Amino acid sequence: MAVFNHTKVIMALALAVAALSPLIMQAKTSLEIIGFGRTYYNVNTTSCRQIGHGVLQGCEDIIVDPHTGLAYLACGNLLARQRWLTPGDAYDVSREVEMDRVYVMREDDTYNEIRLLEETAEGTLILFSQSLRLHGFDIFWDPADPQHMTFMFVNHQPGHAAVSIFTYVRDADYMVHVETVATDLLHSPNNILAMSQRAFYATNDIKFDHHIMRTLSTNMRLAHGSVVYRNDTGSFSVAVAGIRYPNGIARHKDRIYVASCSDPSVHIYRANADNSLELQGRTIFPDSIPDNLFVDPQNGQIYATTFLKSRETHKLFHNPSLETSRIAGTRILRLTQRNDAPSFVIETLLIDSGELMPTATIAAVQRRNQIQRMLIGCVMCNFVVSCSEISVD
Repeated sequence: MAVFNHTKVIMALALAVAALSPLIMQAKTSLEIIGFGRTYYNVNTTSCRQIGHGVLQGCEDIIVDPHTGLAYLACGNLLARQRWLTPGDAYDVSREVEMDRVYVMREDDTYNEIRLLEETAEGTLILFSQSLRLHGFDIFWDPADPQHMTFMFVNHQPGHAAVSIFTYVRDADYMVHVETVATDLLHSPNNILAMSQRAFYATNDIKFDHHIMRTLSTNMRLAHGSVVYRNDTGSFSVAVAGIRYPNGIARHKDRIYVASCSDPSVHIYRANADNSLELQGRTIFPDSIPDNLFVDPQNGQIYATTFLKSRETHKLFHNPSLETSRIAGTRILRLTQRNDAPSFVIETLLIDSGELMPTATIAAVQRRNQIQRMLIGCVMCNFVVSCSEISVD
């Protein structure tokens, strides 16, 4: 009888462990994601320097023209960016003292602003009159004439999110508004992938607008995110759903890559005939969170900018100053596809413990006039970073 009771106890314990195992694994994963108990040291940062202080602030995303090597940056006021980074929080509208800006940067660190204009009914060009709160963006180059470019910006306008589309001719000092589109399906856009002069994919990072629900959804790692598609006629559809906080999106040839924050990984998709996305595989990051993705057009390698300590990153987003958190940190990864397989060889190119910049959101390769370097942007920094001695071959 005693043996029988002992056996029952062992079986009950085994069942309890089995039942709790998924929760234990999820808790372990969550601790890894927030960087709990981890210390990081700088790797490959000695050739990096800060540029554009006080002007190139809040540059969340960077796109490099593969034809010219010119880099385009979507930047904005740090205090104003808190509104769409932490929606639902108490917010003082007076912080929005100026409109966000777009810059073009050359390899010698010189840069200039590209003014955003719109055309009146009489044909006169005036400053863009709508609200402009820039997040991710992308560029479509006209295949027949790459000098003609279409810029698509995620624009967090008051009361709704939108995508604002502009046309631009290379070397001009302005671009002209074409249209701003909004739909219920585009409820929480983060980043965008331009497919034509009108069509695009966009990531919806989360389902909810309310701060408490967003926090719960993120902390519980719920699969409430999606990617939506807009076709050339202006119709929207859900391309894929059930992603844990999709963030950056990029493309190389017939493959589309989506970064998942709450399930730290890069998902690999192929587009179907109806423009829905079919999952081909994914690459998991065990201890860092991917933000934006940059695909090197020269070789198809993916540069993933990742957060090391998400809790410290969250602090930074609430109070954008270097003093808020110098330990959030950044890891920049390079993903090289294994032949035609939907998997990658992953290299760590750079680790910054927070000394160079609090945290980064994009790393882009710039090649121009024999200069090769990496440009690093940060949504809550008042500068960008240039690294000259990191291998980008």
